[in-house]
Amino acid sequence: MLNPSINYELRDVISTPQPKPDAALLQPEDPFTGYFSSDSTAPEAEPLIKSRSASRWLRDVHSMVTNHAYLFQQTMSSKSGPAVFANNRDMYMLSSYDYLGLLGHPYIENAAINAVKKFGTGTGGARMLAGTNTLHRQLEKKIADFKGKEAAIAFSSGYMANLAAITTLIQKTDRVIIDEFVHRSLLDALNMAHLDYEKCRHNDMQHLEELLEKPSTAKKTFIIIEGIYSMEGDICPLPEIVALKKKHGAFIILDEAHSLGVLGATGRGVNEHFNIPADDIDVFTSAMSKAIPGGGGFIATSKQAVIFMQHAASAFVFSSAMSPANTAACLAGFEMIEKEGSERIAKVFENTRYLKTHLHRLGYSTGQTQSPIIPVIVGNRDKTLVLSSKLYEYGFLANPVIFPAVPPGGDRLRLCCTAAQSKLMLDEVIFAFDAAKQYL
Repeated sequence: MLNPSINYELRDVISTPQPKPDAALLQPEDPFTGYFSSDSTAPEAEPLIKSRSASRWLRDVHSMVTNHAYLFQQTMSSKSGPAVFANNRDMYMLSSYDYLGLLGHPYIENAAINAVKKFGTGTGGARMLAGTNTLHRQLEKKIADFKGKEAAIAFSSGYMANLAAITTLIQKTDRVIIDEFVHRSLLDALNMAHLDYEKCRHNDMQHLEELLEKPSTAKKTFIIIEGIYSMEGDICPLPEIVALKKKHGAFIILDEAHSLGVLGATGRGVNEHFNIPADDIDVFTSAMSKAIPGGGGFIATSKQAVIFMQHAASAFVFSSAMSPANTAACLAGFEMIEKEGSERIAKVFENTRYLKTHLHRLGYSTGQTQSPIIPVIVGNRDKTLVLSSKLYEYGFLANPVIFPAVPPGGDRLRLCCTAAQSKLMLDEVIFAFDAAKQYL
């Protein structure tokens, strides 16, 4: 990592001789502790997992590890934030979802510590049985008020919240239309429930209307979208979607995992961003592990729907309750957004504009992003891994996203701006991307 006490000129960063650290520190950690050997071919898939998919993953992981390009599952030895300690050195984190910079906030940490002292480390049961405490009630009331809905229900993760919403609210007699870029958790839920669905081209309102106008015998129609799309960083055209929903009598399920706390003057999400009443959105879902620095998920909707899910959603009935520490941290996270959200939102978008401007100046493509998620689209798997590895060598953790997570030709690094990043840090990021261009 570049020395933050020095006012660098770009020529200094590239050409000034620097002491060479241990070469092993400049390479990503091998989380498989030598399982993949550089002097052999990729291992054959054992009978337990033998399949085309397993064989492909073993080949790909072997290739990345032996070429020191496996940038996933890197182990942090410190709190997460704009700077972390990993592989025995200080590094800058460029892929954290801590959009508002609330990780490590003393108010939130103290809330979690006090919750453990009062309620212990666990709940002793699922919410339906012995696992509900006053923190769960307080959190769900806070979520409902924050999102402007009658009620809310909390889950152990955003994945579980999406699973509950899809498998409980949608029936086989219903029609489902999803944006083609919705999160994998929503696709998994649809497949687990054996529900048919049609894909709408991403943010294409003409195509959505065409799908809605097709003759159907469905009892209900659901449109499933996201506030901010996690790979592209763009925002759903919610006003047009709401208009089509009303025209065709449909229902909207809106995943706000990346827009909660980020969009809207007070961080209440994409509907606030477009000044759309919460009543126009039937179901909000979200993770509480991004702008909210905890671990959990929620659904905010009508009172009746929540009562129904409390008894019919397997992800709620048969899953452990959120731990006291997590519940208290999420509750405190909402409180901090109410207190400081506007200032932090302004800062994260200021940082986003600054970094995007300079990445464009250097010739990098950032796609159609409209949010703190900045995809640096390289378009080639090997070059993407090279860029990520070089940034790691310089002291920056920037996660690569490659096929099959994105379509062929969409390979990229996914950067995230946060309110905790300083201008000096962003300047060092820009210097590093400039220095790394020569390897592409």
